[in-house]
Amino acid sequence: MRYDGQGRASAAAVDFPRPQRGGTSQHLLVTLLGEFWRKTDLWLPARAIVRLAEDVGLSRSAVTTALSRLAARGVLENDGGGRASRYRFTAAARARLVIGAAQVAEFGDPKVRWDHRWTAVAFSVPESEREIREAFRARLKWLGFAPVYGALWFSPRDRMAQVQEVAEGYGVDDFMAFRVEDDGFEGRRPVIVDTAAPPRRYAQFAAANEVRLERLRSGVLDPREGFRARVEVMDEWRSFPWDDPGMPYELLPADWPLLRARETFVEVYKATAPLVERHVQAVLGELAPDARAGVVVPATL
Repeated sequence: MRYDGQGRASAAAVDFPRPQRGGTSQHLLVTLLGEFWRKTDLWLPARAIVRLAEDVGLSRSAVTTALSRLAARGVLENDGGGRASRYRFTAAARARLVIGAAQVAEFGDPKVRWDHRWTAVAFSVPESEREIREAFRARLKWLGFAPVYGALWFSPRDRMAQVQEVAEGYGVDDFMAFRVEDDGFEGRRPVIVDTAAPPRRYAQFAAANEVRLERLRSGVLDPREGFRARVEVMDEWRSFPWDDPGMPYELLPADWPLLRARETFVEVYKATAPLVERHVQAVLGELAPDARAGVVVPATL
C-alpha cells in the first residue's frame, strides 16, 4: 500500500472489495456503512454494525470476519476489542467514498450529457509489480475505462484528473492520458461495452425493483424491510459500473434497459428513506446512542 508524506494511506490505494456474482459480505458491509456513515469520523460500535448487518441477511460470524478484513484492507480502522470494539472508515476511505458516491449517483443518468470526446490512457507496469498493475487496471475499470487496443484504455467521460490521482497513488509513472475528439475515429470509435450480460442484469434488477415498489406503495413493508431493500438495491447498483463503462445513451442500442433500471432504483431509493430513518435511529437508540449524531439517511441520490 502506498502512503503520503505523513504516513497515511493514499485514497487511491485503499483496497475496497470488488463486487462478485452472488455478492460478498465485505462489499455489502461497505455499502451499508458507506450509505449512512461515509461523511462522519464518529466511531460506530461493532455490536450496532452486527445488528444492522444481520438485518440485511449477514450472519454474525460473516460480519466479524468482514470487519477484520476491511480493517486489513485499510477501509476501516478499529478501536478497542471485544464488546467495546468499534469501527469507522479511515480518512483515505472516506475520501474515496465521496468520489465513488458521486460516480454511482451519476451512473445511467440521462441528464449527464456527452461532450463527444474520449479519455484515452496508455500505461506500462513491469511484471515485477504485477499486483500494482492489476490494482491500477481495476481502478481504471471502476472509472469507466475499458481496454480497446492492447494497452490502450478508453472512457467516454472526462477522467483526466482521476487518472492522474490514481497513477500517483499507485506510483505508476510510465503512463500517458489524453483527450480524443469523437470525430477523430473516422467511423471506428472504440467499442467498450458488453451488449449481452449488462442488459440481462438491468432487466432483472428493474423487475425486482418493480416488486419492491408494489410492496412499498401498498404499505406492507416495515422499517426493517425498508432498510434491507435500500441496502440491497444500492449494493447491486454499485456493482454495475464495474461491468459497464457508462456509455452515452446516444451510442447504445435503442432498447438498452439501463434507463428503466435506473428509474426503478431511484424510486426505491426515495421511497425507502422514511423507513430507513426509523430503523437506523431505533437500532442506534438501543445499541449506540452516541453514534446517532453521525447518521445521514439520504432521501435522494
